[in-house]
Amino acid sequence: MDQLRDHFSVRSCARVLGLRRATYYKRKQGHKPEEEDAIIATLLHDAVSQYLAWGFWMIFHWLRKQGHSWNHKRVYRIWKAEDLNLRRPPQRPKLKRPFMDLIAPAFVNQGWAIDFVSDWVIGPSQIPVRIINIIDECSRKVLWTEAHQSITAQTLIGILDKVIAWRGKPAYIRTDNGPEFISEALKAWADDEARKIELRFIQPGKPTQNGLIERLNGTLRRECLNLVWFESLDTLNQEIQQWWMTYNSIRPHSSLGYLTPDEFEEQQQKFYYSVVAA
Repeated sequence: MDQLRDHFSVRSCARVLGLRRATYYKRKQGHKPEEEDAIIATLLHDAVSQYLAWGFWMIFHWLRKQGHSWNHKRVYRIWKAEDLNLRRPPQRPKLKRPFMDLIAPAFVNQGWAIDFVSDWVIGPSQIPVRIINIIDECSRKVLWTEAHQSITAQTLIGILDKVIAWRGKPAYIRTDNGPEFISEALKAWADDEARKIELRFIQPGKPTQNGLIERLNGTLRRECLNLVWFESLDTLNQEIQQWWMTYNSIRPHSSLGYLTPDEFEEQQQKFYYSVVAA
């Protein structure tokens, strides 16, 4: 058309060639089509690298808001040519944990296990609650069980401080990979010079590697939570506190030779003092 412009007007050339004058002027003043396609491709790559989880339509309308008025067919043609529709959705890096045998510790208070049980309180709001369980892996004694509407890492640290105040600190604590357990706050608490407690994490998706606390969770649900409808958080805590005392002082445990955890710890204490005295 530029060659015809030497002899005819733009209006005449556009009428003969069937070309819109606006298209001619835009191409005359701006980039060539292939150059503009390259610009669009660059913008698309920049957008998908910045917003990994966005699809085509999200990015197309985002470009529109940036002032670009390209037709969606043209943008999608370049999107497919650049293989951007084959992007994998972003995934969180998988945790890698070494395998650890579930070997019961040799003496009382050497190691603890912690886990949560989810339940809910009946009533107009039906509040979901989480119950924290802490158990001594040697004596199977329940050291703490309490229901909260939510349990953060700071709440967990406060509970552990209370247990250590009357029980003494363990050498290690075994947990799964929940957000409260892998938090930086709990790691800093455990690594403190006054504590030096090892955090032992089970492998993801392997609850049997924390089998003692999993069995406790099932016992709590079977012997307490499934038997009563709880109308408030206070009544739930009163019921599980009563169950806690029964579990430690009255209920025989087959794994302990049908002793209670309190009786087992008393025997261990007498054996320790007799060995020391000898």
